[in-house]
Amino acid sequence: MIEWWQHIPENLNPIVFTVGFFSFYWYAFFYLLGWASAFFLAKLLVAKGVSSGISQEDVSDLFVWLLVAALLGGKIGYLFFYMLPFFPVEQSFFLPYDFASESWQGIAGMSYHGSLIAVAFALLLFYRAKKLDFWKGADMVALCAPLAIFFGRLGNFVNTELPGRITAAPWGMYFPEIFPQGVLRHPSSLYEAFFEGILLFLILLFFRKQFQFSGALATLYLMFYAVLRFIAEIFREPDVQVGYFFGGLTLGQVLSLGMFIVGLFLFLSRKSKKYGIL
Repeated sequence: MIEWWQHIPENLNPIVFTVGFFSFYWYAFFYLLGWASAFFLAKLLVAKGVSSGISQEDVSDLFVWLLVAALLGGKIGYLFFYMLPFFPVEQSFFLPYDFASESWQGIAGMSYHGSLIAVAFALLLFYRAKKLDFWKGADMVALCAPLAIFFGRLGNFVNTELPGRITAAPWGMYFPEIFPQGVLRHPSSLYEAFFEGILLFLILLFFRKQFQFSGALATLYLMFYAVLRFIAEIFREPDVQVGYFFGGLTLGQVLSLGMFIVGLFLFLSRKSKKYGIL
């Protein structure tokens, strides 16, 4: 029996409004909504003294840095992680406006892991410039990040991208313009919104009281995100230009394995203070 909600992706319009040549996409709306929610949570944490050493004004400056870093890192990361088979890429990949087709393309084509690397680098530069404890800042951003990810994954869903694998599950959905058409697929972006957004946030809230050393939340974030992303990727269709690695792993799973190893090493290092990293 086909349910109406199974056709939701086919009926979604990714564009909120269009004015002249400019189109504002739901993806961009959710991206900014995620950034804003993380920003206001950070302001709240600082106001309550949860994240010491940084002022309200510094939080505002920091999140401008992080927004720019996430956009640039996500785009460059997607280029290197997912677009290497297509070098040299078309100019339109770098620009929100495609002059060839005279259409607004938006900011689609982003890599989470690319954004993560850029955000970590921007955070380090900012805290070093302010002579503040980098790891305390990383803990604050780690607690806020799941909110941004949650809304970002909703944006992926509305943009009908990141489709899931073919399924016979009754909650599967029909995604347009994806071959083969007319088959049910896992709504994997909604799975990721739950795993990487809601569940990860709850996990970090739980462990916030369990580990008090600076860097605990940031390193736990790396590990738990990696685990949850690895699980979510089981239901997600791999990018067609990339395919599988090592007999069945997606690129997202491979990157998440590396992310987990780095997170575990940093967690043990910060816990023991053995290596004095950063």
